[in-house]
Amino acid sequence: MKRNYQSITIVAMLLFSFMAIATHNQAAARGLPQASPADCAPIWSVVPSPNAGANGSSLQAVAAISSSDIWAVGAYISGYTGTVAYYSTLTEHWNGTSWSVISSPNAGTYAELFGITTISPSSVWAVGDFQDSSGHRRTLVEHWDGTIWHIVPSPNPDPYYSILHGVTAVSANDVWAVGEGSAYSTLTEHWDGSSWTIVASPNSTSNSVLLGATSTSASDVWAVGYSGGTLTEHWNGSNWTVVTSPNPGSGNNLLLGVTALSSSDVWAVGYSGASTLTEHWDGSTWTALASSHGPGIVGNQLNSVSAIAANDIWAVGSSSYNARGGSDATLVTHWDGTSWSLVTSPSPGPNADLNGVAAVSSSDVWAVGHYNSSTGNSNTLVEHYSTLGCSTITPTISPSPQPTACPNLFVDINTNIFFHAINSLYCQGVINGTDASHYSPSGTATRGQFAKLVALAFGLPLTTPSGRPTFTDVPPGYFAYAYIESGYYAGILSGFDAVGCAAHNALYPCYLPNLAITRGQLTKLVVNAGEYALLTPASGPTFTDVPPSNVFYAFIETAAANHIIAGYPDGSFRPNNPIRRDEMAQIVYAGQQNQPASPTPINTPAPSMTATPSQTSTPFTTNTPGGPTNTATPTSMPSVTITPTPGLARF
Repeated sequence: MKRNYQSITIVAMLLFSFMAIATHNQAAARGLPQASPADCAPIWSVVPSPNAGANGSSLQAVAAISSSDIWAVGAYISGYTGTVAYYSTLTEHWNGTSWSVISSPNAGTYAELFGITTISPSSVWAVGDFQDSSGHRRTLVEHWDGTIWHIVPSPNPDPYYSILHGVTAVSANDVWAVGEGSAYSTLTEHWDGSSWTIVASPNSTSNSVLLGATSTSASDVWAVGYSGGTLTEHWNGSNWTVVTSPNPGSGNNLLLGVTALSSSDVWAVGYSGASTLTEHWDGSTWTALASSHGPGIVGNQLNSVSAIAANDIWAVGSSSYNARGGSDATLVTHWDGTSWSLVTSPSPGPNADLNGVAAVSSSDVWAVGHYNSSTGNSNTLVEHYSTLGCSTITPTISPSPQPTACPNLFVDINTNIFFHAINSLYCQGVINGTDASHYSPSGTATRGQFAKLVALAFGLPLTTPSGRPTFTDVPPGYFAYAYIESGYYAGILSGFDAVGCAAHNALYPCYLPNLAITRGQLTKLVVNAGEYALLTPASGPTFTDVPPSNVFYAFIETAAANHIIAGYPDGSFRPNNPIRRDEMAQIVYAGQQNQPASPTPINTPAPSMTATPSQTSTPFTTNTPGGPTNTATPTSMPSVTITPTPGLARF
C-alpha cells in the first residue's frame, strides 16, 4: 500500500498497517533454486524466509556483503495488550544456503529497524526507532560485530519524537544515519568510530523528513526524502545543503530511496502522484526521467534502488491495483542505460510489497518486503534475481533441433531450448508473438490468455452461454470470453470460490483472468484438455515439492508419466512458480504430441450453450503462418503474480 509521508507523524505506524488487512491467499512454497541450463536467463523468484513470532513479520531493508553474506532488517509483532500491538526488531541473514533469524536487541516495547548498511562481515549497522516507557519515539542504532547485534547509544534532538530511516557507510569510522526529529524536521547523525552525534541539516519546509541515504566518499553523501515535495540534501565534507530536485506532475512527490555509482551518477526513486518517480544526478543537476509505471490503478511507488553499473540498476516497490485500497503487488523495474522497464516479479499473496533491494552482481540481486498470508498476517518476503531461479520446465531434457514447420519469424527463439515447440504451435495458429519479430520467451501468461491457448491447441469447440456469463469478471466483451466459457462447460477449468473472489475484491463467481498462471495450474489444464486418464504412482511422489496432498498432485504425476513435463535437477517441480512463455509452449506441445489414442471423455457442454466463432483479437490468437502477427498487448506485460490458494481456484 502507498505510504502517505505528508503526515510524518504516522510514518512508523503505517509501516505495519498491512498487518491488519485480512486476506485469503497463501505463499508459494518452493525450495531453493538449483543449477539450470546455461541458456536460461535470470528471473526473479521467491526464496523461503522465516517469520518471527506468529502475529506478523516484515522486512524493510537489505544490504549485501557477498553472495553468501546478506542481511535484512525489519520488525515483527511480538505481542498484544488488548488490541495494541508491540513490535520487536527483526534481523535475518543469508549464508549462501538459507535465510535465518538472528537475535537482535530491543530498547523498548515498540522497536523497528528501517535501514541497514554493511562495511564488512564483522561490521554492519542498522537503524530505526523504539518507544520508551513514556510512549516517546526514540532513535535506535544497532551494530553487528561478527558475533552479536548490540545497541549503540544515539542522540535524540526531540525528547518526544526522533526516528532514523536510513543509513550509509563510507568507512568504519564514517557512517551516516538520516531521519526525522524535532518539529518534523530533518535529522542527520554521524558515527566517527567512537560515538554518534547530531549534525545540523537544513529543512525546506516545516514538514521535512529524510528517508534514505547513500555515499561515495567522505565528502560526497546524499540523503533524500520529503519536504512539501521531493527533498535531496548533500554533504560536501563540511555541511549539509539542500539541492534543488524536480517535482513532476501535480500530485504529491516524494523520494524514498537513493544509490550512487559516483559523484556524477546518483539515482533516487519514489513516487509522483499515482506514478513511480525516478530522478538522476549527473554531477550538476537532478533530472526526473521517465520511469516504468506499474499496473496499479490506485498508485505505483518505488521504495528502494541499487546500482551495479551505469547500465544496470534495479528499483523495487509496489503497485496498488484496486480502487478500494485492496491488494498490492510487487513492482520491479530495471535501467539498462537508456530506459527503465518493468521486470516480472512474483507476488505470493495479497498486499505484496518490496521495500528494499541490494545487488551483489548483475545476476545476483536481492529484494525484501512482505505479503499477507491466508490468515491475514504479514509474512516476510524475500526475492532473488539470478540464473538459479530460472524456471525452465525441462532442465535435464534438451530436444534435438528439428526442421521448422513453417518459416520462423521470431528472432529471440533461434537458440531457445524449446524452439520446435514454439514454432510448431505458431504454425498451427495457436500462439502468436508479442510483436512481428519477437516471441518474448521469458515473459509470463495470464489465466485468460492461457485458457485461449489451450482451447485452440486442443481443438475445443467454442461455445458461449445463451444467458448470463458464468463469471462476473469475464464479460462477453473480454478477449478470452468464449474460450473461458467453453473450458468451464467442458470441465477443464473453473474459477475461485466466494472467499477467494472476495480476497481479490471480485464478485463471486469469479475467474480472475488477469492473474499470472502458475506451473501447477497450467499442467492441470493441459492434462484436462488432452483428456488424459489421471495417474498416481504406487511408488510415491515424483517431485519433492508435490506431495499427495497438493491440489495438483494427480495432474502433475499424470503429466510426468506421459512425458509432458520434467522437473529440476534437485528433484522439485515448483508448482507455484509463474510459467514462462517458452516452457508454456513446450508443455502444450508435449501435451498434444503425447495425447492418448483413446482419451478419457471430458464433460459435454451444457444444453444452454451456442456455437461461437473463434476470436482473434489478442495474444495467442490464430494467425496465418508466415503472415503478419497480431499486435495486441504482449503477454510479457506486467501482471499481478498472485498464486490462488490451492483448492479454491481449481485451475
